[in-house]
Amino acid sequence: MNPLGIECLSTFGLDPVALIELTGDLGCSHVTLNLGRPANRLPSYPAVSFRHDAALQREMKAALADSGVRIGLVEGFAILPDNQADDFARDLDMVAGLGAAAICAVSLERDVARSHAQFARLTELAAERALVVTSELGAGGLRRLDKGLAAVAAVSHPAFKLLVDTMHFFRFGGTVADFAALDPAVIGHIQLCDVPMPALIDDYMIEALYERRAPGDGDLPLADFLRHVPAGVVVGLEVPIRSEAERGLGPRERLARCVAQARALMA
Repeated sequence: MNPLGIECLSTFGLDPVALIELTGDLGCSHVTLNLGRPANRLPSYPAVSFRHDAALQREMKAALADSGVRIGLVEGFAILPDNQADDFARDLDMVAGLGAAAICAVSLERDVARSHAQFARLTELAAERALVVTSELGAGGLRRLDKGLAAVAAVSHPAFKLLVDTMHFFRFGGTVADFAALDPAVIGHIQLCDVPMPALIDDYMIEALYERRAPGDGDLPLADFLRHVPAGVVVGLEVPIRSEAERGLGPRERLARCVAQARALMA
């Protein structure tokens, strides 16, 4: 069975130490954190960022050691028209110091050639620190699988891989056959959730940030999909369900069900 993790989007701004501890309590081995502040923070949580907080980073290291959890991925790296991959050198040092395995970088650069060049430079910098770079299908310039594969070919580095989020992958036309046909070496991370097909919520971003479904509660062919996830690739649960949080269910209650249902599908 692939390593199972908890993605930070699932907890609406829970502070990183608490998220690491919750991940361990749920029996999961990996956690995804965000370099900045979460995109879907609820008012019940204070705004917290570990990026420039050395004391918080020390607390995170202690929590990781105590729980046996590893940081599978750090999100929040963005290639923009007015920045350079080298701008992230200190962030990469910090992330590597926390023991992370990978980062996720998206590109909002419309110049495709420059986007690919910056991905390549970021991957060089990350690989020097034993980090893998992933980029998410369905985000930024990699909206479709063909765009993602073009980026992989252009970067041409074994440390540059694709992050496949099941909501985005299937909603933008991907199929299990498409996923199965991929070279396993290009798959770096999976974000697992379920959604109805077709969508029942008109606003795509509201659904993505606040109202996904637990694995098995929607219409995606997740059992078939999961059979093709390469061995060793982390499957992170990205299942923000604001309606349950508003009914008073805490992150442990919400995610325990998600973990159980994901494990049943993975088995």
